[in-house]
Amino acid sequence: MHIAVCDDNVADRKQLERLLTRESDKRKSTTGLIYTDSFGHGETLRKNAKQYDLFFIDLMEEPGGLALALELIQGGVTAPIVLCSSKTDYLSAMNALSPCPANLLHISKSIKTAELAALLDQALDLQENIVPTIELRSETETFYVLEDDIVYGITAGNYVHVFLKDGRKVEILSDMLNFFDQISMYSHMVLINDKGMFNIVYMEKYSPFKVTLQDGTEIKSTPFASKYIKSALEMYQEEIM
Repeated sequence: MHIAVCDDNVADRKQLERLLTRESDKRKSTTGLIYTDSFGHGETLRKNAKQYDLFFIDLMEEPGGLALALELIQGGVTAPIVLCSSKTDYLSAMNALSPCPANLLHISKSIKTAELAALLDQALDLQENIVPTIELRSETETFYVLEDDIVYGITAGNYVHVFLKDGRKVEILSDMLNFFDQISMYSHMVLINDKGMFNIVYMEKYSPFKVTLQDGTEIKSTPFASKYIKSALEMYQEEIM
């Protein structure tokens, strides 16, 4: 487990580092070693946040700990984020959120060993159920979506146009093969050719030369792609049974 501690109180930061080191020693033969990186402010953390499995945050400086946590979540972080209350009443602030993100947790300082151990166990349970997001980066924006948010994609010049189920279109500077490499681990995704791909969840029917989606969209296909479409469809039908 790779943990980020972001706290502008040096004494509190060092104390949590010591507690996490002890927990790492206890857990090395069970849940594995804990690696901790510490930050006195959020600037550096923002740049590399996606690599961490768990966050502990308490910042008095603007924009503050809660704002940083929400910014990380908005930026696609799905790992648990623990707000550590000292002078700031994070728990009341979290209760005021509607809704409060499921991966936003809370603990009060000073942090006790037993409380930390229980929180790490909770974080590990949450981690097992985290649904990974897909990063779609256009020239002006970055979107983080789930697998079934993507309906289909087609090549348009030097771009891949990715169509989402909420009606949005993301234009990605890439060719289809490079784009599909990034999402090929998701079983619902089917590459038809170097011009098109689609999500099997949204397929209505297919023939050797085209795929028809549930909204009536037609995507040109080839007989060669039929076996991949059939395989993806069989896997999806087993999944939903």
